[in-house]
This record gives sequence, C-alpha cells and structure tokens, in this order.
Amino acid sequence: MISMHSAPQEQLLPRLQVVVYSLVALALLLLIYDQYRQGLYPLVLANAVSIPAFLFSAAYIYINRDRDSFLWVNYPLVAALAGLALFQLPQYPHLIIHYLFAMPMFAYFCLPMAHATMVNICVAAAMGTLLWSVVDATTAIRYTTNFSFLVLSTWCFSYLTLLKGVSLQRLALTDQVSGAYNREHFYHLLERELARGEATRQSVSIIGIVLDDYRQLIDLHGNRSVVQFMPQFVKKIRQLIRGEDDIFRLEDDLVMLVLPDCGEEGAIVLMERIKRKVQEQSWRPFAEVSISVAAVTRNADEDSESIEKRLLKRLNKQQKTSLQIAAFSD
Repeated sequence: MISMHSAPQEQLLPRLQVVVYSLVALALLLLIYDQYRQGLYPLVLANAVSIPAFLFSAAYIYINRDRDSFLWVNYPLVAALAGLALFQLPQYPHLIIHYLFAMPMFAYFCLPMAHATMVNICVAAAMGTLLWSVVDATTAIRYTTNFSFLVLSTWCFSYLTLLKGVSLQRLALTDQVSGAYNREHFYHLLERELARGEATRQSVSIIGIVLDDYRQLIDLHGNRSVVQFMPQFVKKIRQLIRGEDDIFRLEDDLVMLVLPDCGEEGAIVLMERIKRKVQEQSWRPFAEVSISVAAVTRNADEDSESIEKRLLKRLNKQQKTSLQIAAFSD
C-alpha cells in the first residue's frame, strides 16, 4: 500500500478499500450462485467463508477510517484468502489457479509494498509445491512461471506508482527554483512543530534570511544567474543546520528556517554562523552576497502567525539598520 503524508489521500484510501471489499463480496456471492448450479459444493462452502471476511473488513475499516488502526485488518484478510485458495488448489488446480492470479494485485492494493512482496513470494512457493504434486510437470512449470511474471509485473507497477506519488509530493511541497520547501508547507510544518513543542515543553525557533539587493542582482547579472545561485545558496545553508531543521523559501528573497527543540541562544549562535559563512564564501558570478538575518523563539501561547509577524518585524528592523550603517559608511 502506497503511503503518502497528505490528508486527502489518507482519507481516500480507507473509503476506497471499503468500496472494493464490498464489491468483491458481492462478486463472490454471484460466483457462489454459479458454482452451486454447477454442483461445485466444496468451492461454494470455501468461498462462503470469504464473504464474511470481506464484509467484516469493510465494516471495520469504515468505522476506523479516521484512525491508523484500520490497516491491521488487511493482514488477516490476505492470509485467509491465500490460505483458502491454497487449501482448495489440490482439488481444483485448473480452477483455483485463476483465483490465485488475482492475489498479487490484491496484496499490493491493501498491504505495504515490502509486506505484499513477501506474501506473494510465499504464495508462489506454496503454489508451486502443491502443483508439482497434483498436476504434470509441464503444467506446474507453466502456472508457476505465469504467477511469477504476474508478481513481477504488479511489483513494477506498484513501485512506479510509489515513485510517481513521491515525485508529485515533492513538486507540491518544494520550491522549484531553490529546492527548499515552499510557503504552503511552511505553515503546515510550523503549526505542527509549535503544537509538538507545546506538548513536550520544548523550545521552537525560526530564523529569517533575506538576500539584500535581490532585485539589483537580477538587474546586474540577469535572472538566469540568480536562478542558478539559489540552489547553491540553499545547499550551503542546509549544510550549516541540523538534520531535524527545515529550510523554506517563502518569497524570492526570503528564506525561513524552522528549528525544533532549539532555544533562543542556540538560534542566535546559528544565525551568526550562517551570516558569517555566507558572507565569507565567494559566489560566482557575484562579487559578494549580503544577507540580513534575524531569529526569534516562540513565546508561551504564541501561534504561528504571531511568531512569523514578530520575525518579519525584526528582519525589517535589521535591514533598516544595515542600510543606515551602509549610508553612514559612505
């Protein structure tokens, strides 16, 4: 099962599983009626066990659709379906093998990818062993090979789907020029870190970095040079922060750092270190890069909007001070 860290997909997946399980139960009911007419009574009894399993899973997932606990019910469901099919395989090999061909796709639909792969490998091994004992070698090899190719195909499809989801998530959360996270993700993560910090009584700080004379850099060197500079700038800052810290680009010239479990003194030390390292490094084709940096630490009962406003106010004050010093030096 492909797991994405986004609310819409987390809400869609359990509802989709409820619909699919309900439809499968209905399809099994129609299949049982046809098997009963053909006199395949052992199959009727075995498949009749699957219908309550699907209905129970659908009901459980729907009740727990807003919780993570709905996932565990898929494991006994897959185990029961695989066990029933393998139990009937020696008696109806040519008929049950087609049921087993649906197992790889079903497993990748409702289980994590690694777990589904293990289940499919175990089913393939058990199926091959049983087939060798009830049918001729040629038929056993053909069925086992077909099942193996089906497992490989479904694995490739699941893997490509997972990569696509990760790529879409990256596009939705990152700034395409700099590679840092974007504004939308900034507010989401800041709210989360503030709530976590309040629950664990840990400090949360944010640092704002403004590229001075950003428009002048574009006028002097061109937009292409600035676009090529931004990923290098973000990479340099990322090398100076901790692994749990996050970097965001909120505006063309504004970069924010969210520092969980970081007090005011630590934020000030990091702020000064970033300013010194950035100004010491040579940035081609720019002669020099000047930045204004400010840091704030969350006060008690302060929300994300308040702490952001306080940081921007401090940044504006820092820029005005820098301009006054520059004017006085001239």
